[in-house]
Amino acid sequence: MVLPTGLIPTLVFVITVGISVPVTLAAHRFHRTGTDDFRTALTGALYEAGLLYILGIGVIWSIASGGIDPELWEIPATLLATGVATLLVFVALPLWIGKRLVTRLRDTDSATAFRFTTYGWPVAMLFVFAIFVAPGGLFGGDLLSLEGPRACLAGFCGVSLTLVGAVLLEMLVAVGGPGLVGALLLSRRPEGRNPAPDR
Repeated sequence: MVLPTGLIPTLVFVITVGISVPVTLAAHRFHRTGTDDFRTALTGALYEAGLLYILGIGVIWSIASGGIDPELWEIPATLLATGVATLLVFVALPLWIGKRLVTRLRDTDSATAFRFTTYGWPVAMLFVFAIFVAPGGLFGGDLLSLEGPRACLAGFCGVSLTLVGAVLLEMLVAVGGPGLVGALLLSRRPEGRNPAPDR
């Protein structure tokens, strides 16, 4: 059994906007209410989101299989693999690259750069989701329905080159967007371009 394709936009929303917005808000709240280090606050928020995601996988599996069919292991395995890939591609890599980008563009300390990169992360993820649903809107087709010239890539034939281009655009926005948005937010900070370092 596989998940219905109609749930793909919902899954993409969850792994982009649905994770980045609450995690960033929670990290900001933790940082403001007692956690001195923003990185520690973000780690705590990500840990909580991960636990909720694993709980959600368990709920989906129990609903899909009635809780008794062990042959439906591919549902939680797919969702778990998606979660791990999301952690690397949509969380760790964008925040690491973004921090370096903000540090270079705004000549600020690493902690401040990381915090503002994190603030830019939900905005970039919103754009990633928008690119995914752009071909048909929220209730029409999505990125996977793109047609156009086809080619063989990495042993897979019949891959739409338009789809490949759109996925590459998504990856560029996902990886570079948080840093660019973070640098813009930092430049608009009232204290000026070189604020005192975060703790």
